[in-house]
Amino acid sequence: MRTVKLENHLLSILESLHDAVLVVSKDGTIVYVNTAYSVQFGVPAHKIINRKISEVEPQARILEVLKTGQPLINDYSYLHSLNIHVFANITPLMEKGELIGVVTIMKDISEFYALQEELNRYKTYSTQLEEQLNKRIFSLLESHAPGMRQAVNIAKKVASSDATVLLFGETGVGKEVFARAIHEASPRGDKPFVAINMASLPESLFESELFGFEEGAFTGSRRGGKKGLFELANGGTLFLDEIGELTPFLQAKILRVLQEKSFIKVGGTTTHPLNVRIIAATNKNLQQMMREGKFREDLYYRLNIVPITIPPVRERKQDLPILINNILGELRAKYKKQVTVTQEVYEIFECYDWPGNVRELSNVLERMIAICTKSYFIPEDIPPFVREGTSLNENPVRSTARNDEKAMNLPGIIERTEKEMLEEVLKTSRTRTEAIQKLGISRKAFYRKLKKYNIK
Repeated sequence: MRTVKLENHLLSILESLHDAVLVVSKDGTIVYVNTAYSVQFGVPAHKIINRKISEVEPQARILEVLKTGQPLINDYSYLHSLNIHVFANITPLMEKGELIGVVTIMKDISEFYALQEELNRYKTYSTQLEEQLNKRIFSLLESHAPGMRQAVNIAKKVASSDATVLLFGETGVGKEVFARAIHEASPRGDKPFVAINMASLPESLFESELFGFEEGAFTGSRRGGKKGLFELANGGTLFLDEIGELTPFLQAKILRVLQEKSFIKVGGTTTHPLNVRIIAATNKNLQQMMREGKFREDLYYRLNIVPITIPPVRERKQDLPILINNILGELRAKYKKQVTVTQEVYEIFECYDWPGNVRELSNVLERMIAICTKSYFIPEDIPPFVREGTSLNENPVRSTARNDEKAMNLPGIIERTEKEMLEEVLKTSRTRTEAIQKLGISRKAFYRKLKKYNIK
């Protein structure tokens, strides 16, 4: 009697559950499903009771439990017969150590699964948008040169963090462009970007310019005081350009602020927290300066968390078309001229080493577009020192001396003859294009030889 009542209670308990329950006997016959199963899955009990589970769902996980006698807890599966995703606890029913069946309590997670897929699609879309944004931000740094591509890849990776970056590179390579790209691609991108040329700050004004000052800090100080550059950059990025130009005294001042992550205004006593991302840059060899005692080691290691070396233009001449296109994009709008670059001009540019790097290239292109009267550049628009392949910094006396050293040997005789022929053809030709045709060499080779022999 008690057994019958207990069985009735157990059935009542199963019927009261909100989760679907399915029970199979040891031979795989479905012997029970609760009301929740029928309601959730739309399957009346009489259509499934006494059927083999293998007929209803050939890949049912219940079959594995029947075979092994081991439970499957928090098990995910897709039911093809119902076209749903389920999460289930599948437990063997044992009596006196013998398997008599399996009970499965399952939950339909199709809606959750759909949300998960939607979330994954959103994450993929978000990643694609981020990649597109980074591509736009770093578009000015696009390159085909391995060294430059490596530098840009490091910049992209470090942009999302707050790590201090130290940019190395010659004057004019675009260190500030790098710094701005890192800032814009960072979580601080909507906050200020403040650039400071450390070489331009006199020592007497250093603290007041960087840290600001309180009202009455000194005679003639502004009423209400003044915010320093550190405070103006609050929440954003502070770009310390030409950090290698600082005197040891000013290096100590910067180091203290970076270590304590706070500063005090001139004439004040209140400590202000430093909430900025630091990017520094230099064209100096800081390690050599450390060995000479001109740059503090502790400041160097504080700044040199992520070093990035930006190669000069002469090491990435394959990028000249990209650089020229980027620069001309702004110059065309500024001068309201649609000027194109011919292959002849590209070849001449490739023969020049661009010691002033991108800044010099920009200067030359602006000079050319200002004087150009056609819809395209011609060689005559190029400044003579570029057209002749000679750097403004090159010493012609040293070049002549090198030629004299070669004069007494066979290679020297050949070079002297070649130089004389070039000079003679130039004298008898109306244009350089005509001279190139007479010599039967490429324009690139022609301008390379002009540079080699320092022919004006």
